[in-house]
Amino acid sequence: MGADGVFIGGCHPGDCHYGTGNLLTRRRYMMLKPLLETIGIDPRRLRLEWVSASESTKFAEVVNDFVDQLKELGPNPLRRLSHAQV
Repeated sequence: MGADGVFIGGCHPGDCHYGTGNLLTRRRYMMLKPLLETIGIDPRRLRLEWVSASESTKFAEVVNDFVDQLKELGPNPLRRLSHAQV
């Protein structure tokens, strides 16, 4: 839909009461990164970080870093295409 970036946050592997969802997410993430590049989306627009609920400072730092990175990349070039088709 033209998002400038997507952030995925999850529990540290081996430390999640949801079981293995974070491990499945990591597998999907690793498969998606090269696919994004193939279709012309900079893979840096997708970010996965392990952050526990008790790491609020780390969460804020990671999100701020990602926002800064997205600002450097600029708007998603595919956004223009999706808006033109509407």
